[in-house]
Amino acid sequence: MNTQSIVKGSIQDITKSGDIAISIINAKVVVLCDRSGSMVSEARGGRASYEIEDDIIKRIQGRYQGQIILVAFNDVAFTCLHGNLPMPNGNTNMLDALDKAQPFADMGMRVILITDGQPSHSEGEVIQRAQQFKGKLDTIFVGPEMSPGADFLKRLANSVNGSNSICDLGKEPKLFEERLEILMLKAGK
Repeated sequence: MNTQSIVKGSIQDITKSGDIAISIINAKVVVLCDRSGSMVSEARGGRASYEIEDDIIKRIQGRYQGQIILVAFNDVAFTCLHGNLPMPNGNTNMLDALDKAQPFADMGMRVILITDGQPSHSEGEVIQRAQQFKGKLDTIFVGPEMSPGADFLKRLANSVNGSNSICDLGKEPKLFEERLEILMLKAGK
C-alpha cells in the first residue's frame, strides 16, 4: 500500500471525489518514466538521477494539473495516478511501458518516453511495438550523451516520426525540464 501523499496536479489530486475515468480521459500526455536500477546512479551534486527526475516530474504535474498520466516502468509498468514515482530497481521493460501507454496513444494522447538506458528486450521488438501507436511518441534520453541508449532512443523516435532529446540529468536537469515542458505545450494544441 502506498503511504505517500498525493502529488499536486496528479490525476488523483484533481479527481478528488469525482470520476477518475473522466479525469484520465481529459489528460493530454502519458509520461513513461524509467525506474530501473540504473536510475539510482549519482547524477549531480550527490543526488541520484531518479531524485532529480522526481522533482522535475512533480513540478510539471503542478503546472499542468490533470493533464499527465504517469507510468513508471522497471521489470513491469504501472500507472501512478497519485503522481509519485516508485524507487528504482530491476530492468528496463519498455515493451510493458508501451503496452500501458497504447490505449491512451490510440485515443490521441501524446506519449513521452523518458529513460537513461537501453531496453531489456530487443531494440527491434520495442521499435515494432511503438510503430503500432496511432498517437505521437516522443523520447527524452536522460543519461550520458555518448551512451548506446541515446542512439537507440533517437532511432526509436525516428521510426515513429517523433521528436528526440538528449538531456543528461547529471549535467542538464534544467534542459530536461524545458524539453518536457515544450512537449507538454505541444500536447495542448
